[in-house]
Amino acid sequence: MLFMVGIERPQDNHTAWGIIVPAFEELGYGCISAADEQEEVLYRAKEVILLMAEEVIADGHMLSMLNTGFVDYRTKYPEFTEWLAIEVPVEGLKGKQKRVNITLSEPLLARVDAYVGFHHEFKDRSDFLAKAADRYMQSK
Repeated sequence: MLFMVGIERPQDNHTAWGIIVPAFEELGYGCISAADEQEEVLYRAKEVILLMAEEVIADGHMLSMLNTGFVDYRTKYPEFTEWLAIEVPVEGLKGKQKRVNITLSEPLLARVDAYVGFHHEFKDRSDFLAKAADRYMQSK
């Protein structure tokens, strides 16, 4: 997923590089970090995005709500003079798995299994049902 990351240059040798990821504010989270050295900025930005994405999942939000793409935040955050668009693979993060029992008709279950068997982007029946439910909820 693409994230816009604001970078604030240190004012002197005793302050750190500031990092902000405004996309999380849409869900009511603040996502900030700091790096002591310029070389650490990208690593720290990716680290804080992954940490916050885990928190978002744990709180029951859908990661797709963070997918804002390219947004120009310069006027909203003038102290952050540099902006990076970085790709962070948050889609692979998943919350703690929980087993549930569901009831489906045998014909529907057979269709699901056949579909999963033919479409290898799904690991198994559970993966298909989870992704189908997520897509349905995103469309509403």
